[in-house]
This record gives sequence, structure tokens and C-alpha cells, in this order.
Amino acid sequence: MISIDDRRVIIPLRIYISASLIVAAALSSPALALVPIVLLVWYLGLRRWAASPIVNLLTEYFVFLALAVLLSPQVGTLFATLIALPAMVLVDCSLRRSGEVAAFRDTAYRRRPTDTAIILLVTTFCVLGISLLLGDRSLLIASAVVAGYLGVLFVVVLLRLPLKPVEEIQIYQRMVAGSDGHLNIELTRRTGIGGQLLVMSPYEWLKVGVNRLSLKEQELVVRASLSPPLAGPSIVKLIGYAVDRWGLLQVRFELEPIRLFVIPRARYAAWLAERYLATTKSGSLPLMADVAALRPMYGLRRGIEYYGSQQYQPGDSLKNIDWKHSYKYNELIVKEFTEFHGQSAVIMVNLAVGNAEQADQLAYKIIVTALSLAREGIPAALAAYDDKNVKLTTATLAPRRLLLQCLQIAREMITTHNPVKYLNPPDVTRLRADIGRVESVGSKASEVLLQLLQLEYRNLDTDARLSPATKALDSAFTKVSRETTVVVISHRNHDAGALAFLTYRLARGGTAVVTV
Repeated sequence: MISIDDRRVIIPLRIYISASLIVAAALSSPALALVPIVLLVWYLGLRRWAASPIVNLLTEYFVFLALAVLLSPQVGTLFATLIALPAMVLVDCSLRRSGEVAAFRDTAYRRRPTDTAIILLVTTFCVLGISLLLGDRSLLIASAVVAGYLGVLFVVVLLRLPLKPVEEIQIYQRMVAGSDGHLNIELTRRTGIGGQLLVMSPYEWLKVGVNRLSLKEQELVVRASLSPPLAGPSIVKLIGYAVDRWGLLQVRFELEPIRLFVIPRARYAAWLAERYLATTKSGSLPLMADVAALRPMYGLRRGIEYYGSQQYQPGDSLKNIDWKHSYKYNELIVKEFTEFHGQSAVIMVNLAVGNAEQADQLAYKIIVTALSLAREGIPAALAAYDDKNVKLTTATLAPRRLLLQCLQIAREMITTHNPVKYLNPPDVTRLRADIGRVESVGSKASEVLLQLLQLEYRNLDTDARLSPATKALDSAFTKVSRETTVVVISHRNHDAGALAFLTYRLARGGTAVVTV
């Protein structure tokens, strides 16, 4: 954008350049009069139709050279150069506007000339060479003026634009692996030359917001969003690019604005589980959302898990009287028990993972799932397996025992370095629908297609029956009721096809399947 102060200078200079071109056309010979006229039409056309900054820059550049050459036969080389010299002010303004939109180039060099600088340098040296070949003193002096101007600018930029033009304020951030966070990265300007700043992230899990900033501001703020993995770096580095106000030189540097402490998901989940277990000891008030609802409904007079004690009420069983506390308080005290009055769950866990990141995610899901069920007072059975065998199946466990058992199996994961790439799991529901549609056709071609579809279905059925996932679930169903909800926790590697077939089979049988 052109400021008001710039317009006060640019508009009179453009009028001056236009008048100079008209004078050059009037004083030139008929053979050369067409050159300033065409240049004037082009010059005025750019004021009417917007062009790119580099086109405006090159136009101002060649107008300066043209005025110096066209007026030299009438007023002399020196005076012609002096008359054209105000055009260099417009060249400087166009150069600064092109610097505001200069493109940043990814490079391994810490300092390099920009595309605009390369274009100007190549053009200037070409004009110098042409003037020497033609022996044109006016063109030689004008191109020498441009070369001197560019040389002075490069010296100023080299002296005033350091290799690291901003200084970061390091932030100490503690985050759970995989969680989302937002930070404001504060930068302090170290140069007064102005220009543009670009901040980029080399990580997929860290995104920066509005990353093109002006170096005219003393305090700069970059908005960052991050979700660090388990193997995230302790010091987060960002890549910065900066160009001067004329867009001639680009510098590349590194910023270290964040010192990151990544907490494994499994450790965080284990900490939550330990806090839950510490606050739900026998006889205390556990963090269970359904207890308040169960008390008026069932009176907490039956069950297997001890919940607490209360005064004896008519109808309470005499076998539940707590004689020790009754003697202590000189009144009858009965024990309260809880049991689950609803549908339980079976947690299927695939313990085979491919790397430490997957292991951390799996342990987190196992513990958090058990913790969620425990907080709601929902008992569940476990069915754990790996890529070869069934590792563990249990009967329905009370919430506290379930959580303790999940903490144990979370430590028994197996990391398999398997180069096999697994495809997306098959859509068994769609396959059965296709079989039904083909059966209704009854043509010879459909019979062949039907055989192929049935063969695919039988193969999926056979693979599912041989899978440790199916064996683990069948073993669990021998210990619990089949009227249960199946919760699947898996990275869908070796068991992807089996789980797809099991989900279809269980859904047809009316069993709800939840994937974590």
C-alpha cells in the first residue's frame, strides 16, 4: 500500500516524468519520436490498469534510461542524466513496494539475493555491456548511476540486516502427547532497516498462524497451534526468513521459541487412574455417577461390592448388620453393597503395536476406557490378544478390579516391526448387500459374479475364525452374558479384517460394538 506521504512525492514525480517524455518526443527526430510516445502510453496505461510490482519497477527503471538517452542529443549527456535523475526516486519507491510482496525462497544458504535483486543486477550489467559495445556515453552513465545506486543499497542492507534480525522469547511448555495447545510466540526486532518476516514450521504437528510480519514493528507475535507426539523434540525450532525493505537480500535463520516437555499419554492416564483408586477405597464415596440413582431405586442393600454403612431401616437384611460399628455407636448399623443393574461390557484389546507412539496411544486408550467405565460404575470383562495368541480373558470385573487389571495389561504390549502394509478393512455389510442383489438377478453372468462374492465372504469368515481376536471374544463370551456391549481398542493391523467381520456378525445379533 502507498502511504499519503509517498503519494505527495510520487504523483508530482509521475507528472514530471510524463512531461519529460512529451518534451523528448517533441525534440526528437521523426524517426525516434515514436519511442517516447509508446513509452508514455505504456507508462500512463500502468496508472489505469494495475500491474505487478516487478512490472512497475522495470518500467520506472527503463523510463530513467530512456530519458537519459533521448534527451542527450539536445541538452548533452550530463544534463540529460540530471533531468532523468528524479525517476530514480520512483525506482526506489517501486523497489520498496516490491519488497513488501517479495517471495521467500527455501534455500540452504543463510543469505542470498532475492529474485528481484537478481533481475535488477542482470539487467544492469547487460545494459552496461550494451552501452560499452555501442559506445553510447549517455546510456553508459545512466546505467552506471543505477549500478551505483544498487551497490549502495547492497552495502546498507549487508551492514544493517543481521543474519538473525529478530530475537525470540523462549516459552516453557508442558503438554500431554497428542493433546492440542495454542501459544503466542513473542519476537523482538533487532534491526531498524525494516522489511518482511516469514516464520515457518518444519513439523507436521505444529502450525503457525499469520506468519508474514512487518519488521517495522518492535514487538512481533506469532500464533502457534501444536499437538506434539510422544517423540517430540525437547526444543522446538522454527525456520525464519527475512528480507530488507527493498526486497534485495533474504536471510534464513532458526528460532528456538519453545522448550517442550512431552508427557506420555500412558503416564498421564496412569496418574488419573491412581488418583481415582486413591479416592475410591472401600467405604468411601467413590466418583460414580450412577450411585445417586441406584440408592433410591435399589436401596444399596444387595450386591457384592461394599459401598458404605447406614442406620438400620425396616426391611434390611439382618446378615448385613455391622455388629462392630453397631456396638460402637450404640445403634444398629448395616452395610451397603452395590451391584450393576444394567448392561455390562467386554473390552477387546489388541496388544500388538508397531512403534512406541502406537504403544503410548494404546495404553492411554486402555486406561481411559477402564477409568470411564469405573466412574460410571459399569463392570466389564477383558479380552486381550496379540498377533499370535489370546493373552487374557476374564469374567465380569467390578470397576476397581477392572481398572487394576487394565493397568497391568497396559504394560504387556508387544511391539512388532512388521514390514507388511495393511489395506483398509473390508466392508462386510456392503458385501452381503451385493450378494443379495446379485442373487435376485438370476442370469448366468450373475451366477459367476455371485460365486466370486460368496468366495470372498467365505474367505473373510475363515480368516476371522482363525484370528486371535475372534478366539479372545469367544473365550470371553463363555464367562459373561452375550447381552453385552463390545468395546474394541485396536490399531487395526493384523486384526483389521477379523474385526470388520466380527462387527458385522455382532451387529446382526443385536450386540452393540463401540470402537475407541
